[in-house]
Amino acid sequence: MKQILVRLLVLAFLVPAVAPLAGCNRERNESIRMMNKGLALYRAQRTPEAIKELEEAVRTDPKNDKAYLYLGMIQYQRLGDLGTAEKNLRRAIELKADAFEAHYHLGATLSRKDEWKAAAGEFEEALKLRPDHAESHLRLGYAMEQLDKYDRAQEAFHEAIRANPRLPEAYNALGNLYRRFEKYSHAAQVLKNAVENNPGYAANYHDLGLVYQEQKRFDDAISQLEKARTLDPSNPTILFNLGMTYLAAKNGMKALDNLRAYVGRRTASEDAIRVQTARDIITRLEAGLAQ
Repeated sequence: MKQILVRLLVLAFLVPAVAPLAGCNRERNESIRMMNKGLALYRAQRTPEAIKELEEAVRTDPKNDKAYLYLGMIQYQRLGDLGTAEKNLRRAIELKADAFEAHYHLGATLSRKDEWKAAAGEFEEALKLRPDHAESHLRLGYAMEQLDKYDRAQEAFHEAIRANPRLPEAYNALGNLYRRFEKYSHAAQVLKNAVENNPGYAANYHDLGLVYQEQKRFDDAISQLEKARTLDPSNPTILFNLGMTYLAAKNGMKALDNLRAYVGRRTASEDAIRVQTARDIITRLEAGLAQ
């Protein structure tokens, strides 16, 4: 379920003010002052002004690696300016090769550009510097899956769970990798662990429901999909799959209710074939009720 499965994992690094250092040159101290002002503006949600201050900070001191880092982070996370973000994050790494944050965020930027091999390399560099960072393991797994390196993806997702047993996206990724290869018992166990460790994440209930649906365990599937709907009541994918599962369980009224809700709440980007499928089933069910 792409809509609720993949949500951008923004790593919220703390960005405290950096104190100017006695004995440093005037340009460095002025650059640090501008950087701190830019971060304050960013926290105040004044992003364009923050960008200007950070750009001035790197012009004032072209060796201020932190300013390049924060500039790149804002550019890819808030502005979607991936090319400029990549340039600034690479500059941060040139200035400080062991900058974990720069490698991680460069990997995230390259992932958004679908440059998966290069992204994987950056996450691997990040993990050399911080081996227990769960989000880097997770994103490395996503990259390996895109590169069709499924064993490496599985290993990375496992490492993400070991590093942070409460990271719901890691369970989701591993469970759906098993589901992709029809290892439904493995997928179900991973996703059951997921909802036990983080009961507030709708995607894992939803995807556990899909696993049960594949196993023809329709009552169990409905139970999980209903939990997903409770957590995310307006999500069209949940509504569609819940309706289809009720239909498979031969509960026409519940199928009709959920498919009507799906059609009413679908987004403009919704798959046209799926929308038409729902409409056709609604028409058929309504005709049956009218008889």
